[in-house]
Amino acid sequence: VHRILSSSKDWAIIEEGLERCNIKFTPELVSEILQKSSLHGKNALNFFSWVGKQAGYQHTSETYNMAIKISGCGKDFMNMRRLFYEMKRRGCLVLDAWAIMIMQYGRTGLTEIALRTFTEMKTDGFNPTASTYKYLIISLCGRKGRKVDEAIKIFQEMIRSGYTPDKELLETYLGCLCEVGKLLEARNCAESLSKIGFSAPLSYSLYIRALCRAERLEEALEILDDVRTQQSSLDQHVYGSLVHALLRKGLFEQALAKVDSMKQASIHPTVHVYTSLIVHFFKERQTRSALGIFAKMEKEGCQPTTITYSAMIHGYMNMGKVADAWNVFHHMKINGPEPDFKTYSMFINCLCKASKSEEAMQLLSEMRNSGIVPSTVNFRTVFHGLNREGKQCLAQTVLQQKSALKSERKCSTLI
Repeated sequence: VHRILSSSKDWAIIEEGLERCNIKFTPELVSEILQKSSLHGKNALNFFSWVGKQAGYQHTSETYNMAIKISGCGKDFMNMRRLFYEMKRRGCLVLDAWAIMIMQYGRTGLTEIALRTFTEMKTDGFNPTASTYKYLIISLCGRKGRKVDEAIKIFQEMIRSGYTPDKELLETYLGCLCEVGKLLEARNCAESLSKIGFSAPLSYSLYIRALCRAERLEEALEILDDVRTQQSSLDQHVYGSLVHALLRKGLFEQALAKVDSMKQASIHPTVHVYTSLIVHFFKERQTRSALGIFAKMEKEGCQPTTITYSAMIHGYMNMGKVADAWNVFHHMKINGPEPDFKTYSMFINCLCKASKSEEAMQLLSEMRNSGIVPSTVNFRTVFHGLNREGKQCLAQTVLQQKSALKSERKCSTLI
């Protein structure tokens, strides 16, 4: 059925194919089909409508929820609401449907409607769950449709209802408060976390890291001084964020002093710290110092990550040292860690900017050989790079490779 739904944009042709199918549809099967066909939103929703009219079949809460989610993902909010009210009339409305709608409105920045839906849900007698609170608060804290005062109220309501926020929610919430300058509210939140099971070091660590991400370095260092007695525990969590923030501000000497002070406290720098220093030295075009940091981290038993190696590749490319960048890449391929999608994409972009698009084309093949699927953006970057360099024939080859990959993926889906 998924093959039929993805075979055409003409619903009449798809409907003919469905009519020929000798399948007894169950709600479980329909839910699975909708999930697999969610990328073909319009066809999936047409199928939902079609199957609902078949003799002996009736939609359930699960199939309605999936259709509501597909409508929301496609920003078809009118149809999402229609399905919701239809679900309500048929008596199969459940809490998950409310949560899905709130999340879909929130993720597109329609936070005013998300809040109204939240209020409507409670008026209808449905109590919010931890996940409902979480996704509403995260939406209210987002850059698009941000409503900080409402986020504070909902967060406090969540705590009063006996729910414990997870790390993702706390990082988003505290980060938002720090970004908009509501530092008193952020600190009060951090201090109150101990009442719901968070340790003091972890609570303050989350707060300090939020301050660092919001580029409020002075406040972060002040908080660190205020909780000096727990500094050792704190820095295990916030060390990298503080050094990174200091380097971003150009305070290199203070960053190094921070590294030294932690070593004196018998706390070893994390890979995050070493990588931040490597990025800084490459930015300052101090290759020898960057390689010295890299050698030091290996000597101390701190294993470089793909992010570390990617930073080195990027650093070399910015300095025009293409051969050295390739050496780092080949080192990763041979010794690990294997380059990931982000590493490949970054290297492709750098090579094309350096008028080395033919080498970037080579990376497209290496990606596929490594089991990583190049994105449309990857192909487009190489295509435009080759055209700029006057290599139109090779550019056409890239288009052919993209088309072949699309056909392969379609065949594998059919199988």
